[in-house]
Amino acid sequence: MHRIRNLSTLAMIILVPMLVYYPYEALSWNLELSFLDWGKWTRNDNWVHPDAEIALPTRIVFFTVWLIPTVLGWLAYATGFSILWLLRNGTVFDVRIATRLKWMGGLIFGSSTAALVAGAVSPMVRSWHNPDGPLPLRFWYESTNIGMTFCGLGFLFLGIVMHEAIRIARENEEFV
Repeated sequence: MHRIRNLSTLAMIILVPMLVYYPYEALSWNLELSFLDWGKWTRNDNWVHPDAEIALPTRIVFFTVWLIPTVLGWLAYATGFSILWLLRNGTVFDVRIATRLKWMGGLIFGSSTAALVAGAVSPMVRSWHNPDGPLPLRFWYESTNIGMTFCGLGFLFLGIVMHEAIRIARENEEFV
């Protein structure tokens, strides 16, 4: 148990900066593109016509499309931190851990999938105000997001298996 406590403490120390850095990194480019540098939207961009006037609602839609994976990803990090907190305090084979593993997996899956969708709709949203009309949806993928989607499913399934194992163990204890 001492080893679990030490490892979870170390993991928490490593995770705390990520709870701050992840939203900062994910939001900094989005805020700049959407609101802070109004000219950046049309400057040196293949998707947006240089003379296009980008309306505020379009910028809000774009920002929100990319905000969703960021929020889900941050919640996944926070859920992972709560799992480490339980482990540090001596809770190991518990329904709370299994439930949080399922949540963390679902949040990772949701964040990665939402990032893939955001990448697919981004050219269309950014080009809404082009004189020739918006660009169509595009199939966009990044191997990192696809890998994280499968990792999220792995955590989700691990949580489901752990939850079922705890339920079976408790049933067996009742028979004895």
